[in-house]
Amino acid sequence: MIDPISALSACTMAADAISKSIKAGKDLHSLSGPISRYAKAEAELNFGASRKKKSFFSKLTGAEQAGIDEFFKQEDLKAKREEMRQIFQYFGKPGQWERLQAEIARQRQIQKEELEHRAKVRDAIILWTALPIILIGGSATLYFFIMWLKGL
Repeated sequence: MIDPISALSACTMAADAISKSIKAGKDLHSLSGPISRYAKAEAELNFGASRKKKSFFSKLTGAEQAGIDEFFKQEDLKAKREEMRQIFQYFGKPGQWERLQAEIARQRQIQKEELEHRAKVRDAIILWTALPIILIGGSATLYFFIMWLKGL
């Protein structure tokens, strides 16, 4: 998972590439790379935002600042999407914007499922490596504490 700043940057670059190509008269079929990059970056941004809201650490730390930052990133993304929509209205063919949105939604869903799977695997790995270490460390500490008490 990439950080939100990189995801927003990737969204912006991909949206600019799509916009320039549409202005040049290209069809959506030739834009599979930028469309895929845009959808993946948008999914990363949305997944990161939803995961931060649900995380335990966001409740303990200053989640307000992260929320404000996330709000402005989402606003930037909405502005870029609106700019692309206008470019499609002016330079695109009829129905091209709707087809683009359908493809972006499909790619975003694929990326979201991949990110959720990776997060579950990572969480399971952390759980099954950290939990035994904590239990063994706690048991060893308890054992040495008991031995220390016996020595008194």
